[in-house]
Amino acid sequence: MRTRKLIKFVFLFLVVLTTSVSARYITLSHKVTMERIIQEDKTTVNITLLNSGDEPAYDVQLSLLLPEGVSSEPIFLGELDPNMPKSGTFDIKINSDVIPGRYSMAILTEYKDANGYPFSSVLPKSLILKEFKSSQISGRISGITLGDKEIKKLTLELRNMDQRGHNLKIKLFIPRELKADNEEKSLVLNAREEKKINFDISSFGALPGSNYVVFASLDYEDSGIHYSSTAMGIVKVVEGRTVQSESEEIPFGVVFWILTISFIVLLSVFLYLKFYKKRR
Repeated sequence: MRTRKLIKFVFLFLVVLTTSVSARYITLSHKVTMERIIQEDKTTVNITLLNSGDEPAYDVQLSLLLPEGVSSEPIFLGELDPNMPKSGTFDIKINSDVIPGRYSMAILTEYKDANGYPFSSVLPKSLILKEFKSSQISGRISGITLGDKEIKKLTLELRNMDQRGHNLKIKLFIPRELKADNEEKSLVLNAREEKKINFDISSFGALPGSNYVVFASLDYEDSGIHYSSTAMGIVKVVEGRTVQSESEEIPFGVVFWILTISFIVLLSVFLYLKFYKKRR
């Protein structure tokens, strides 16, 4: 009888523990429809946002981060319940002095959870104005793990596959929860050349345990045409690191579970021995 009580006690303890540490979550996905090649000085971008998580997102707002000479107004969607999509339309205006070609842009999504904690994300997209030609410059961002009190280098690897050099303008797109020393940089990338550049990245209220998409636009002009490509990467934010520390530390969640399991084992052994001695 006492053995059953002991088993029941341990089982209930585990259930309560699991319930207490489980977290509700918000997962947003975008469906975007727009003109493939824009011929006029205005266009529309339609976005449908779906929350496939298990709790509502609050104060949801969408904005377009656009190149110079292109503009739009933000869209406020308000509360977004799970599995209840909402849609909005951006009206985009394009100045007459914007030259033809491909331009990178980002969809910035901002929202809050039930506790009022703010979150944001950036999603890369592109605008093609009147004419499209493929960029000869490609890039790659190596993913990093960033402590919430750490400054770390985000490395962008560049490659020019063209037979001539280009004056390259680089813009880094990051969510609100991250900071960069400089989000815009310029350099000359010679013919058939490879280069690496670094951005110093730090947390600005990023939530430990979260993964943030970041990307850079790689832009240049040639013979009256604008060229753009993007390079993407992931910044994973963890807890318990100090500024500019390269040493790996055990995350708090792992320590918590180690201590919890150790406590359960010790408690079970103690109760078992106590019960065993009484029976003898």
